[in-house]
Amino acid sequence: MSSLYRRSGLGPAQKDATQFISSIEADRMLFESVIEINKAHVVMLGRNRIVARKHVRKILRALTQIRAMPKSGEAEDVHVAVEEDVTRRAGSPSGGYLQLAKSRNDQVATAIRMRLRSETLEIMDLLIGLLAELQRTIMRHHRTLMIGRTHMQPAEPTTYGHYLMSFHDAILRDFQRLEEFYTRLNLSPMGACALAGTSVPIDRDMVAALLGFDALVENSLDATGSRDFALEFLADMTQLAVDISRLAEDLVFYMTPEANRLELPRDLSFTSSIMPQKKNPDVVELIRARCTVPIGAFSQTATILHSLPTGYNLDLQEVTPSIWDTCKAMQEVARILRTTISRAKVKPVETDGVIPTLTAATETANILVAELGVPFRLAHQIIASAAIEFMKDKSNNVDLWSQLILQKTREKLGNRYRRLGSRLAKAGNLASLVANKKSIGSPSPRETLRLLRKREINLQRIVKRQSARQRYQLLAKRRLQKEVGRLS
Repeated sequence: MSSLYRRSGLGPAQKDATQFISSIEADRMLFESVIEINKAHVVMLGRNRIVARKHVRKILRALTQIRAMPKSGEAEDVHVAVEEDVTRRAGSPSGGYLQLAKSRNDQVATAIRMRLRSETLEIMDLLIGLLAELQRTIMRHHRTLMIGRTHMQPAEPTTYGHYLMSFHDAILRDFQRLEEFYTRLNLSPMGACALAGTSVPIDRDMVAALLGFDALVENSLDATGSRDFALEFLADMTQLAVDISRLAEDLVFYMTPEANRLELPRDLSFTSSIMPQKKNPDVVELIRARCTVPIGAFSQTATILHSLPTGYNLDLQEVTPSIWDTCKAMQEVARILRTTISRAKVKPVETDGVIPTLTAATETANILVAELGVPFRLAHQIIASAAIEFMKDKSNNVDLWSQLILQKTREKLGNRYRRLGSRLAKAGNLASLVANKKSIGSPSPRETLRLLRKREINLQRIVKRQSARQRYQLLAKRRLQKEVGRLS
């Protein structure tokens, strides 16, 4: 541990113990935030005449001169390393005021929030781009037929646009969770000190404003000892990862020769070291794998936090690397997924054959209800018995499907089946079946376009809110620079 602290009473620390508790490498993510925090704190001390102007000037000049993470053989974290460097540059009389009315406890909580704020805004930007790409692709493919599945079995006809909108809306909810999370993240712990505040007449609100926070974490014990914001972020990232990994799994399936619905371009595909014919979707597989990072981080963090005693404990130090690992993983995932969605080639569905024909079964049962006035359960039984024989035939004779339905209807209802002829002929047209969907949120191209217009307008509003958040951070940085310049 740094002699700056140890000389107060403990004496030198054992080297391997210092190395064991050190977070100096992981703290590189916090360096810029720590410098800004110290500047804002010293500006506040100067403006409130808590520390003499001559000391404030020297400290701020020293902080301005620190361009990179200070090298220290003794410091166990970035906070000590910066204080050592400031003391060396400004001299011990002035540098000795740097830690007045603040602790590493409130400082680290503030630094993590600031860096996570930047990382969260980056993730939000990437999700906005992904949502925009999904909207463009939905527009291109709002009429492109595909076979929807349940239990991985062919179920009903739908469109690729309708399919992608299901993921668009899930990711949109993930974005909305991040917006809500951001309001709780962007609160300043500074001024809480170790756990109980200070008798020094500091101005917490001034520091918060200079650092771009919206308000304070008011209770000093809560401010320093809680990491619920970290767990909430990881929970939000876990939900995003689950949604994206489901999409990635689907994409891998649809890219198999057996499904043959999607194809990646050559420059997004990879081959085998031994099998020259292979064209592997490695990118999509790694999207799926990388989505495990936040899930593991959430589990680890919850386990660390679940039974800690109240107040700051060094266990909290182990949470921070998991946050940065998750940020990096999900930023990479969002970037490459957008590229994958934009460049994947969609192959048309073959509308004849046993499987496509049978996906019309539900709507064919609806035709029986509408035309013959029979209960749906009876119509379901008629169509099911026809489907069993149709699959047994294995001839791919599409006309046989209509014949079997008429036969099974005659067996159940007698001559009432005669009214079915023209309607059954249309039942084999999958595009017409999809277009005739009436319910809200169905894959009807008209309905897809209606929903898409709403989502495009919503995305424009999202972009404006995101710009306002980023503009507020930029203005705070400028205010802090101006104050530092005025006092130094």
